[in-house]
Amino acid sequence: MSWQVNCMERVSARISLILFLIITFLFLSAAKLAGIQIMHHSECLALADNQQSYQVSVEALRGCILDRNGFLLAGNVTSASFSIFWPNVSEAEECLLDSFASGISEYLDCEYPLSRTGSNLVIASDVSWEEAENIIASMPDFVDCRYVTRRTYPMGVSMSPVIGSYTENASQGLEHHIDDILLGIDGLTCYQRSEWNGLRALDAEADNQAPVHGRDVQLTIDARYQETAQQILEDAVESSESQWGAIVLLDPSNGDVLAMASYPVFNQDGTLARNHCVQSSHEPGSVFKAITLAAAIDGGYADLEDDFDCTKDYIELFGHRIHDSHPIREILSLREVIARSSNIGTVQLAELIPDSVLFSYCHSFGFGERSRIDFPSEQRGSLPAPSNWSGLSKASIAIGQEVSVTPLQLAAAYGAIANGGVLYRPRLLQATFENGVQRELANSPGHRVVSTETAAQVRSVLTTVVETGTGSSAAVPGVTVAGKTGTAERLIQGEYLSAFAGMVPADNPQLVAVVVFDQPEYEYRWGSALAAPVFSQVVSGVLATSPEIAIGESVPGDEMIAAVVGGR
Repeated sequence: MSWQVNCMERVSARISLILFLIITFLFLSAAKLAGIQIMHHSECLALADNQQSYQVSVEALRGCILDRNGFLLAGNVTSASFSIFWPNVSEAEECLLDSFASGISEYLDCEYPLSRTGSNLVIASDVSWEEAENIIASMPDFVDCRYVTRRTYPMGVSMSPVIGSYTENASQGLEHHIDDILLGIDGLTCYQRSEWNGLRALDAEADNQAPVHGRDVQLTIDARYQETAQQILEDAVESSESQWGAIVLLDPSNGDVLAMASYPVFNQDGTLARNHCVQSSHEPGSVFKAITLAAAIDGGYADLEDDFDCTKDYIELFGHRIHDSHPIREILSLREVIARSSNIGTVQLAELIPDSVLFSYCHSFGFGERSRIDFPSEQRGSLPAPSNWSGLSKASIAIGQEVSVTPLQLAAAYGAIANGGVLYRPRLLQATFENGVQRELANSPGHRVVSTETAAQVRSVLTTVVETGTGSSAAVPGVTVAGKTGTAERLIQGEYLSAFAGMVPADNPQLVAVVVFDQPEYEYRWGSALAAPVFSQVVSGVLATSPEIAIGESVPGDEMIAAVVGGR
């Protein structure tokens, strides 16, 4: 009997142990479940939500760029592609895929499948934003939708010198310079998986975040003028075999830049070339004589009827001979000195002006410092202080040597002569738009550099330059032109820079144009042979578009556009 008792005791002990282990397991499991429910409740809910829903990033659109009249210069085209990774599709899902794909084919009027590369099957591509939004709401979760937004430039390369370019990897020009304005903030859209067929439905209760699109920007540029200037410039650079060319069109009443053409547009490696209107400086040559003339008249150092002895073949200063490009050998009035572009007469004029006064006027006209236009890598040019002048410096500066300027600086200075003596900071950005609300970007008020009377006298002389002097090839039918030719000889013998700066109409200027060519073929070296005729072509093209300019009416497009061009 004892062995039976012992056996029963052992069985009972084992049962007790098993029961203890079971109870312990149940207790620990209950504790674990309680811990999960209490301590990790939010994490569990999040995990469940992730299994039932997911988030899709919604790309913010880059802001558009418009011209002064609201014409689209840079915008966005967003498209979508739908594809599947074939190994991930089960047999049961193939039927669903066929139904979905045939529906897309009918909706988009396209063939299915579009293409197949290895395991990847493209169902549809280049689908518009609106069509994609309709499709994605009923898309099986094993189908992948990818959005692609690309930048589009309706004006083509004619606007490239101003706008530059933008890609996902790099941006250049104005696109890069105002990236903080154009850039938006991506949003999030939540979708929920259906249990029975895997289709996606928009999660209405989710915290969706709408993308914040970039702000649109309106430029002072007139796309019509830019296209005209760019085409004429390209033809002239090619025919004259110049290294580069630049054309600036400016509204003298406020400093608005209307066109900023530069050629070549691209470097040999395909990168964007510099815009020579802003990013290159050069000795201006005789176009700078208008500044010397303004300083002399405004400072009271000379009158237009004063005579200057230009009878000799040269004038000698500090061992250097300064001569005219073509011997004049006459006594000339100050008006004739500028009209016939006499270096000998201009140097004599400069001798009447104190060093500090000539420097002060040149600096006041904006030379030797950046204009602070909203454009990258602007050159400041050079204007040495009188303390750094040699004995020859004042004479050299008076005729446009020993000083370097950008075409834009020259246009702004001539703008002051055109508008009655006020220098405005050149402006390229006119307004921004955000959610349809316009914010105008005010320009600086400008500062007076010469009196109204002085500016009128200088314009009168510049009119004579075109009517009877070296600038006759800049004449424009039906409108009076005031301007000055320039030919700067480089240190390397045989290399020249051809320039012309002018305004129309001469008695009430509404448009300033500066044309510059670097190192043209020898026969085109004179400003009168290349830059002046190109000036005439460009202005004629602008007047064909805006004939009101010829009769002294303001440049069109000053009124702001209340609504941005539809579509991005």
